[in-house]
Amino acid sequence: MNSHYARALIPLILAGTFLIDVFMPWGYAVWVVGHIFAVFLALWIEWPIAPYLVATIATVLVPTGHTLSHPGIPQDLAIFNRIVGIALLWVTAWLVARARGAKLDDATRRLGAIVESSSDAILSVTPDGFVTTWNAGAERIFGYSATEMIGRSILTLIPDHLHRDKAWLLATVRGAHDIHTYDAVRLTKDHRSIDVSVTLSPLRDAVGQFVGVSKVIRDISERKRAETLLHQAHEALELKVQERTAELRRANNSLRELSGRLMLVQEEERSRLARDLHDEVGQLLTALKIDLQDIQHGEVGEMRYDSLTDSLVLVDHLLTQVRTLALDLRPSLLDDLGLVPALRWYANRQATRNGWTLSLSVEDMTGRVPAPIEVACFRVVQEALTNIAKYARAKTIDLTLRRHDEEVTLILRDDGVGFDVPSARQRAQGGESIGLLGMEERVRLAGGKLVIVSAAGQGTRLQLCFSLTEYDQSQVSRTVEVTAS
Repeated sequence: MNSHYARALIPLILAGTFLIDVFMPWGYAVWVVGHIFAVFLALWIEWPIAPYLVATIATVLVPTGHTLSHPGIPQDLAIFNRIVGIALLWVTAWLVARARGAKLDDATRRLGAIVESSSDAILSVTPDGFVTTWNAGAERIFGYSATEMIGRSILTLIPDHLHRDKAWLLATVRGAHDIHTYDAVRLTKDHRSIDVSVTLSPLRDAVGQFVGVSKVIRDISERKRAETLLHQAHEALELKVQERTAELRRANNSLRELSGRLMLVQEEERSRLARDLHDEVGQLLTALKIDLQDIQHGEVGEMRYDSLTDSLVLVDHLLTQVRTLALDLRPSLLDDLGLVPALRWYANRQATRNGWTLSLSVEDMTGRVPAPIEVACFRVVQEALTNIAKYARAKTIDLTLRRHDEEVTLILRDDGVGFDVPSARQRAQGGESIGLLGMEERVRLAGGKLVIVSAAGQGTRLQLCFSLTEYDQSQVSRTVEVTAS
């Protein structure tokens, strides 16, 4: 039964029993049952004196009811009955009080077992901050035994650098009229600072007076460390995201610069082709047209023969010029015969033009490799040899092409003046040069890796690597790496 119901029923039962006693002749013992039941209900009231208090009230009501009721059986017998009834009331009160005490003792023992077996520190403190109880969990957490802490100030657990917390703690203890929880730092016996979670609950005596607080203290050091690690990981992730965002922003800027430079290069290449077609091919075609007109309108004989001979020479020059333009755009050797013949032709041609000593080595290049790889290798060599001719002042060129374990490697070395790779890359990203970014982009799109090693006065080494086993023409994505020695 609920305690509130018991408190409400007891007065009703006492009042009803008293009225029954008043309206019945004295001496009848029916009223005793009601009073005894009221005393029995006191078992569910938390006050220790509740059974005796109800018995006292009933004891007052018994003679009062006798006085107010009308005569029935002889008065001596009626008085005897009431004395016996009062005795039964107090016997019942004693039995109820004993049963309630046993019930409380059992609950106390169970609660004590729970408290002692708890891994949390459970203790009680007076309003002045002195420890009155100390469980095994508190000993495990703080290192102090119950003998050491009972009667000692709770301020012992406060680190010296938290002086303000001491006054706050005492104020909290004295004002703990409800349950509340907070995190704090406490000090162990071996002077270690630990993070704890503290839950305060008010303690009250039998009449409801505040007598102290109960504390449940949990060691949350591991949780705090986990939170710290999680916070650090979050910060690291945020930093990584910011770095990646910045990299993407730089990549987008470089891509825009690259696109702009590519358009500019396209326009420059178109202008060059237009000039070559106009200046070379156009002039040759014009001269050829004039010779053909002379042949058409001239006299038959030696003059026509000479004009025809001149026309044939012009046609040879025209074919040579058109073939040169076509080879500069894309050599047919690359499409027809593959990478090795195209590289050999182009490298020898450039070496002859620039007076280089060329060393060309080809190892195990049996069969064709995927077309994007061939194009990437040829264009990178084309761009690199052009740059060497313009800036390197090199005398010797070493070109190596090999295939080993399904990997194609191309290495190009020169003994020129070299250059600062990071600076060149920075200038390229700033839009000053398209060559380096163009090579990187070609290699990346073909699924390869580009490494450039160079230093002032030490020449330049350029290496391309392509994996044939991982090559997928439908999805190519590799990292371009440029390293300075």
